[in-house]
Amino acid sequence: MRIIKFKTRLTFLLGSVMLLGCFLDNNYVSAQVNRTQPNVLNYMDSTDLIQVIRRNKAAKDAASGMPQKGKLMYFLVPTIGSNPLLGFFYGVGFTGAMYLGDPKTTNVSNITSSVSLTTKNQVIANIRGTIMTNENKWEMLVDIKYAKFTENTYGLGSDNNQPVQDAWNIGEFVTSGIEGSQPLEFNQLRFHYTALRSIGKKIYAGIGYHLDAHINIKDLLLDLEAPEPVITSHYGYSWVYGIDPTGYKTSGTSVNFVLDSRDHTVNTYSGKFLQVSYRVNSRFLASSTNFDQLYLETRLFKTLSPNRPRHILGFWGIGHFILSGEVPYMHLPFNASDMRNRMGRGYVAGRFRGPNWVSAEGEYRFPVTRNGLIGGVLFGSITSTSRNALQVFDIDAPKLNLFEATKPAGGFGARVMLNKTGRLNLAVDMAFGQNGSRGFYFAIGETF
Repeated sequence: MRIIKFKTRLTFLLGSVMLLGCFLDNNYVSAQVNRTQPNVLNYMDSTDLIQVIRRNKAAKDAASGMPQKGKLMYFLVPTIGSNPLLGFFYGVGFTGAMYLGDPKTTNVSNITSSVSLTTKNQVIANIRGTIMTNENKWEMLVDIKYAKFTENTYGLGSDNNQPVQDAWNIGEFVTSGIEGSQPLEFNQLRFHYTALRSIGKKIYAGIGYHLDAHINIKDLLLDLEAPEPVITSHYGYSWVYGIDPTGYKTSGTSVNFVLDSRDHTVNTYSGKFLQVSYRVNSRFLASSTNFDQLYLETRLFKTLSPNRPRHILGFWGIGHFILSGEVPYMHLPFNASDMRNRMGRGYVAGRFRGPNWVSAEGEYRFPVTRNGLIGGVLFGSITSTSRNALQVFDIDAPKLNLFEATKPAGGFGARVMLNKTGRLNLAVDMAFGQNGSRGFYFAIGETF
């Protein structure tokens, strides 16, 4: 049932974000609370990695660690690995943070970007971020991705309807072959942009445009000419719903409401983030099909110590629901389909897919060393996706309701404070799921 019916043309301006500058010039500042900045919990650790590296120079400017308007804080991190499907992959990741207004009244903006190449001529490139204008008048969410890629798919639902032996994964890459997986090769384009205007104290409302496209899809296990034809879940699903299995796109607009009281958008110590997004995808906007979807997200943070606020309990919940219409297979909700593909560590992104997806994750963050250089995390999550009954060719998948089958995961990690001013952490996590599923995650910034 539709909640809202509308067709509208949007005119929007996406400002360019230029992230140029020199390496950070971070110097020593003792742990402190700056009571002159009412909208920021200004605890600052006494040490970060740059200070350790620049030990002899750090004491020359003891105040330089304080936030400054317009000062870019960034890091570059190499990525490297091996994948039987893709070959050897390598690349670089970038994270930048900057205050676009007075830090006393403006939250930090952040952009993350990465480019990865493989020896089999595949590529993944993305730009994602949250931009906060002066005095938090506007909050903009950006998610842009291009990929020429091969991705494993696993059927629909979060039960064990399809026998799959899971394996190691590093971020978006699966590091060993997975028995029972169904690989797809494709070109992918994603462009999501949401502009939100402050309409009250920490309350925002706005609209967005969202484009997702998969083209030149090659279903690598599909073989319709064999004596006993091999039919994949992707092909069978597309055939049932009348969707071209070689390529499709969804294009739509959204209405969004956000409550954002976080003290920091990169590494939150206290506050909450609540988002409600209703999206209409329409052939009127060149979408392959018409369908409506509802996206809900919650992030809650509670510091356990006023003196050392890095003792934090965090909660993250996402619900993504298809309300009506026919959805292309790869555009169904799936685990880790959040902006940074991080929800549900322990399972590769896309392991569980279906018309409805709900996932929840809890995390305890804590400092390990007194100077704040090293920290740790413990986390756990649970994921569930639904499935409509699908009976076609040799595929017989019964209906699966949401929460009828759930998948737990959990793990631990370490944090290294790269830059205390921007709260940029180096995050290294080890996570475990069921059926031998394991993941190793290496990134700059907290998971949520």
